[in-house]
Amino acid sequence: MTIQLVILVVAEVLLFRTYSVHDARFHWATHFLVAVLAAAVAMIAFLVIRRAPGPRFPLLLVLGLHLYAMAPDLVFRAGTPHAPWMDVFLGHISVHYIPGGDTTWLIAALVAIGAYVIALTRWLRVRTPREQTPDAEKRLRRG
Repeated sequence: MTIQLVILVVAEVLLFRTYSVHDARFHWATHFLVAVLAAAVAMIAFLVIRRAPGPRFPLLLVLGLHLYAMAPDLVFRAGTPHAPWMDVFLGHISVHYIPGGDTTWLIAALVAIGAYVIALTRWLRVRTPREQTPDAEKRLRRG
């Protein structure tokens, strides 16, 4: 997980810098938050459908989805203007028109992460034998 975190932070700092050159840091934040939201939803779906946590590299999933969401900006820098068809990239155009902007995306991402934490916690509780819980260990020691 540490290696994933280092890769994610380094890559995101570099991506942020590319947006700051064009005075468009809010674009970075929007697409990053949408990627975090999409990753959390994907991990919830994975947990529900496969009945196991996943994918194996969640932080790299966030990075991959962020790169996917910002792909039209790379094409834009090459000279292609933004167009409605670019919404196939995690709503690349329309995500900027949500009321509340990045604050709304931050709240949505945090809610999705919270939902994943709750789902994962419930999944773990079902799979943890009662004898291995901290309370059960205390009862066993008392005899």
